[in-house]
Amino acid sequence: MSLDPRTRRVAAALALVTALAFGLRAAHLSAQPLIGDDVSVGLTAQQFTDSGIPEPTMWNHPRLRDELVALSLGAFGETPWGLKAWSVALGTLSATATALLVLLLGGGAAAAVIAGLLVAIDPLHLDFSRQAINDVYLAFFPVAALAAAWRYRAARRTGWLVLAGALFGLGLASKWSVAFPLAFAGAVLGADALRRPAPRRERAAEVAFLAAALALLPLAIYLLTFLPWFGRGYSLAEWVRFHGSMAFETATHTGYAGTKRPGYAGELIGAWRWFIEPVYYADIAPPQPGSEGAYVIGLSNPLTWLAVWPAAALALWRAARQRDRVAALLLALFAVAYLPFALSLRRPIWTNSAVGVVPFAMALVAWAAVELRRLRPRLAGAWIVAAAASGALLWFPAAGVSTSLSDSVVRAVVPAIAFVPKHTGEEPHP
Repeated sequence: MSLDPRTRRVAAALALVTALAFGLRAAHLSAQPLIGDDVSVGLTAQQFTDSGIPEPTMWNHPRLRDELVALSLGAFGETPWGLKAWSVALGTLSATATALLVLLLGGGAAAAVIAGLLVAIDPLHLDFSRQAINDVYLAFFPVAALAAAWRYRAARRTGWLVLAGALFGLGLASKWSVAFPLAFAGAVLGADALRRPAPRRERAAEVAFLAAALALLPLAIYLLTFLPWFGRGYSLAEWVRFHGSMAFETATHTGYAGTKRPGYAGELIGAWRWFIEPVYYADIAPPQPGSEGAYVIGLSNPLTWLAVWPAAALALWRAARQRDRVAALLLALFAVAYLPFALSLRRPIWTNSAVGVVPFAMALVAWAAVELRRLRPRLAGAWIVAAAASGALLWFPAAGVSTSLSDSVVRAVVPAIAFVPKHTGEEPHP
């Protein structure tokens, strides 16, 4: 079946956004020096899949990352691509998934393409798409799962719901925060099933299917990622107790050695500050044989991040005063992703956690940009061009590449103490 011209144009635009996202994440990757987290993730992946021991790093998180990185290490060897192939792939597809979610929510083609573009060029998202740790997984799995769930709402085909459950399961096996968008999807689809004009038995059957797809299937996938751990002889009861220890560590964790210093205020902050001031995440890549060391720094793009709250205010006004369903949905999804971090006051939240919120924030900003374009097309166009230029400039520190202009920007935002190796506890030289 041939596609109509408009659909072909949208598909071509999304293909270009995907290609751009991949190019920005893949360029210079082999030459980018490894940071400590990259090395630790590789060691942990090998140790966990070989012996079931989730060490030496991040034992308190789920284990999908170990399973995937072990596969890519087997395919590409102990190379940057072996460590980071999954982050590059999922970071790239995050831009595509964000665009498709906006389309399926009814935001329109222009907002969808702009949302995908903003994710593709976001410097913090880029930074973690080029690292081995799994924060960028949280920017793909729940977004794609929500897109599949909304496709199920429209098409009523069970395969889409099964796909949504599988993606949610992979997300939960990355980090537990995916439980919030999963709960939102379950509530929306459950309400649909209960309101549907059908006999009670049919509605009960649909609710049971929803429970199987959005609860049992994710749990089964989550359990499968712990097979190496069960292979050590542990029981299901011990697995539950182990998760109690994981939960306690996650709830009380205040940083690894060297990251507890006050100088990391831009990186180890309350999440409520993410979209009201420039934030960053800084790593130092030590020199490797045959290469120099580098600073790898993800900075928030000020032209997009500082537009989030104005976009949220516009969406709230449109939802309340004009009953704009798309505005309400975009605002609700942003809140579901963001508020669990913003309201977590017992311990600091690292900037890397913002990566999972970026797709929902950029979807909201893209929708607002289209609304602005209707009133001030030149202003909206100039903003998009400026946001893209800002993202291009901030690509360099995210890739560990030094240029005079980008270095000047980094030094203006990031305090000097961030350029001291985190494990030493040293103070920076004047």
